[in-house]
Amino acid sequence: MKNLIGIVVVTSLVTSVALAEMYYDATGDIATGNANLDITSAEMSISGGDLLVTITVDDLNGDWGKYMVFMDYGDDYLGEFGAPENHNPWGRDVSGYAGFDSFTGIWLDGGGGMSQNAWSSGGWYEQFNGPLVDIDFANNSITIGYMDLVQTLDANGVTEIGFEVGSTGGGSSDPAIDLLGNEGVQGGWGQGSTITDLQYFTIPAPSALVLLALAGLTNRRRH
Repeated sequence: MKNLIGIVVVTSLVTSVALAEMYYDATGDIATGNANLDITSAEMSISGGDLLVTITVDDLNGDWGKYMVFMDYGDDYLGEFGAPENHNPWGRDVSGYAGFDSFTGIWLDGGGGMSQNAWSSGGWYEQFNGPLVDIDFANNSITIGYMDLVQTLDANGVTEIGFEVGSTGGGSSDPAIDLLGNEGVQGGWGQGSTITDLQYFTIPAPSALVLLALAGLTNRRRH
């Protein structure tokens, strides 16, 4: 079983973010009326050697909602080719892509929480299950952190992360109500959902990562 990454519950997300990339999705491109499941953007950013992922929705107006982050680190990462198509720890009906190495499930119910899972030896194993990093109702956003992920991937020759973000409900076979990118309107409750393209985040060169890590370390010491 590979020890992929650590999951960090960051007590304060006011950190020195040295590199960030925004990815946008159309507002209102859902088949249901749940604005809290309507993804409008995602941000991938680096703080030190950590990766921060921020999901923004149209209106984070309720105490319920489920969100998913799928990540693919490339073919044959550490001898693992990733999960088969439509195979995730939550059993959600999200087809169209095979090869995800990481699945993060996020929920707002009961104060919020998250479960991080990695694909290894033909199955998913849970790396972390606990509090959510940050729920920002004022800005309709949710942020999670992956400790040292960028440095770990760089050390293993991974140069970019392919990823997808989706929203869903509480049923084990629910679809993704919304997907980030150009997938278009999904079928809604009782229908399946399909990933047709991924977004990509480029990992900085090793020399740049050293500078980012030093910046993050300096910032942590100041706090």
